[in-house]
Formats: sequence, C-alpha cells, structure tokens
Amino acid sequence: MEPWGREGSRQAPDAGERMPAGRYRLVSLLGRGGMGAVWRAHDEHLDREVAVKELRLPEHLDEAGRRTWIARLEREARAAARLRHPGIVTVHDRVTGEDGRPWIIMELVRGRSLEDLLKADGPLPPDRVARIGLQVLDALRAAHQAGITHRDIKPANVLLEDDRAVLTDFGIAAVEGDATLTSTGAVLGTPAYMSPEQVSGHEVAAASDLWSLGATLYAAVEGRPPFGGATTGAVFVAIATRDPDPSVHAGPLEPVLRALLRRDPSQRPTAGQLHTRLAALARDRQPAPPTVVQPPDPPPGRTRPRALRWREVKLLLVALGGVLALGLAAVPLAAFTDITQQKGREKRDNARYLANREAVERMTSIPGKVVTVKRANDVDKVYVESELCDDATFAARKCDVDGMVESVLTWGRGQPSVMSIRLNDPKDECQQNPGCEFTVVSRGRPEISEVGIYSQYLSEPDRSIVLGFRVG
Repeated sequence: MEPWGREGSRQAPDAGERMPAGRYRLVSLLGRGGMGAVWRAHDEHLDREVAVKELRLPEHLDEAGRRTWIARLEREARAAARLRHPGIVTVHDRVTGEDGRPWIIMELVRGRSLEDLLKADGPLPPDRVARIGLQVLDALRAAHQAGITHRDIKPANVLLEDDRAVLTDFGIAAVEGDATLTSTGAVLGTPAYMSPEQVSGHEVAAASDLWSLGATLYAAVEGRPPFGGATTGAVFVAIATRDPDPSVHAGPLEPVLRALLRRDPSQRPTAGQLHTRLAALARDRQPAPPTVVQPPDPPPGRTRPRALRWREVKLLLVALGGVLALGLAAVPLAAFTDITQQKGREKRDNARYLANREAVERMTSIPGKVVTVKRANDVDKVYVESELCDDATFAARKCDVDGMVESVLTWGRGQPSVMSIRLNDPKDECQQNPGCEFTVVSRGRPEISEVGIYSQYLSEPDRSIVLGFRVG
C-alpha cells in the first residue's frame, strides 16, 4: 500500500537531489493540493521516513500575497504542532528553504486517503464508516479542546492506515488568538463539505466541523457528498437552503447523518452525544431500523376491515385529485405509506422515552443536585442534569475535582445495570471545556449510554453529570 494514496511511488526528476534543511532528502511525490505538494522523504539525521509538505506559491503573487500564503502554512504548522493525538498527523519540524519558503516535516502515514479509497472501492458499509467517524471525532475533540477549528474536514483530509484513521491538513484552521489571514470574500474550504454557516460567511465553530464530518461520512456511505451543483455558487445555495437528499445506504447510520447535517448549528448533536451514537454503531449495538407496525390478525371467522382502510385512502386521493389527473395515482399512496410509517416510529419512540423516564425517576442517590430531566435530541433518550458545582464555587475555583469524580464512580458502581465504570480523561480536564467523560459497560436495562462531567453544552449548571438512558 502506497503512503498517502496513488501518487506514493511517483518519482520526481529532481527528488533525490533536493534536501530541505540539509537533512530531509526528498524521495517521491505523494500528492499535490491547492497550497503545495507533499513528499515522502528520508530524515538523514534520524534515519527514518517522514512526510514533507512544500509550499507552492501561485504565480503573479505580489509581496503581500506571498506573505499571506507563507503565513498560512506557518499557521498550519503551529496549529498541528499544538496537538498530540493518535488521530492527528504529528508535526516533527518546520524549516525554511533557501528561497524563504517554509516546509513542514510530518509523520509519514502509510495508507490512502478516504477519498482515494472511495474512488477505488466505492461506498463503504455503515459500520466501517462509523468506526472511521469515531476516530476522526476523537481527533476533532482534541483540536477543539485546544482552541482549534479545522474548517476543512473532507474525505481527502482523512488518511487511513490499516484500522487507524488520521486527520491531516490544518492549513485553514482557525486558531484562538490568531488573526484571520484571508481577504474579504475569499473562499476557504471545500465547497461540498462546508457548513451552512461557513458558506454564509458567519462564525465557524466546533459545530461547523461536526457538520463537515457528517458530510464526509455521508459521502463515505453514499459515494457522493450530500449536496452538489454545476457551480460553486449552486452548491453554496443548496447547502444554505435545502436539506440533503435522504441517505439510502446508511442504514442505522442515517439518523446520525441527518442530525449532523441540520442547518441550525444549535440543533446538531454535541460531540459527546455523537461519540455515544457512533460508538454504539461501531460495536454493532445499534437497534435494527424500525419496521412498520402492522395491525393484529383478526379473530377466526372475521376479516380485516379493508373497506374502512380504503375509505381513508380514497379521501387522500380525492384531496390530491389534481395529481391523479396527471396519471400519478401512486404518489398519494406512497405518501399515505410514509405517514403510516412515521406515526409508527413516533409511537415507538414515545414508548421508549416513557420507559426511560420511569427508569430515571426510580433511581436514587444521583450525585449533586438534580436540575432537570429532559428529553434529548435522540427522541427516545432521557438526559439528567445534576449540578455538582454551583456558579459561585466554580468561579472561586474551589471545585473539588477528586470529590466530583469519586462521587460519579461511586454512584455508577452502585447501579444494578452497571458492570463497570471508569474515567477516560485526566481529572484536570473535568474543569476545562468541554469536560471529562466516563466509559460505562452495562449488563442490563436501563443501559446507561453516556456519563460525563461537562462544563458546556448544558442549560443550567456550570458542572454537571449527564446521564443518558436507552431502553429497547
């Protein structure tokens, strides 16, 4: 398998003669992009292979434009160097060439990009896409916690090395504290994977990266991005004004994609909620898609009242008589079927939610002060917000992190349905944005699907334990 795609073995005429910083001998071209080229190189000092990104300046740039392009690559180096995560390409060094252009020295990922894989093999099965999405999400969460928004999540920037997915190319990342490097009206990002707020020129935040992740996963299961058009403007209009076409190959991943691709950022799932859903799908624990509820068989000697059902259909057909006049009688029948299926789904979701609510109400000894019990975006899940540290105590930095973590662990170990519970993150992250999370293994119902001490995303407390329940 060639590193970074199909260009991994391409030998440039002068590759072996070029050696940035007198130590990184260029071996072969891995790929070219809008901002430059990526080479496979050999580090002569440490005797190891690395990837080297070379900045390629567009022709006819004036001095100001040249400085802007160089500053953009410098920002990529700074952004990526701040991050330490197995799902993010590691930056080893930044050097300057004889002509003043910077080079970024990175780890060499021996694999293909998701884009190249899709071109070669076609759409991927939902469970594999969920595993890829879970790894990219973990990388994004590390970037967001460091104050970095990627702003260009797309299949070409997801590298696959065996079972590892790696996020790369922070060339247009927004870094807290850095001034923008673009002029008014400049388009930064790949149109088909830009969020509605991004194409509208509004502020880009973590939720924007999650939208682009949703578009990337959509492309992975469908073989195409969720929006298209003959021109960049047409794509932008579609993203800003329309819902994506329903995914036909996503299976149990479809509700996750639909939630991520909501135009309103506040209506998208949080990173924690998304992690829970993708983890369940990656483990093949997602319930089968709902089926249409059929009426029970009639008692012996009686037939199902088909006449009544047909009267309902006739009323619908009469209301859509204009459509029938065009010879499209099947359309209202399909609409009637969709309505029936939707009602069936709503009925089952309500039943699960009520069961979850009852399970929550029967629970005792939840740490802290319960603030609210509410219905989550997942429609069948209940969220509990319990205040572990009030505003005044938090403002004075007097929250006892050890005590908060221990109270959650003690509570979890005392629940009959919990087999094990452990803290995933360092304790000090519980007092940072977005917070810290626990891994819970359940052995029965109700299944506790999410536990964390969060410092944002919540409506009331500064620090909360968030519990998610799913039944059935």
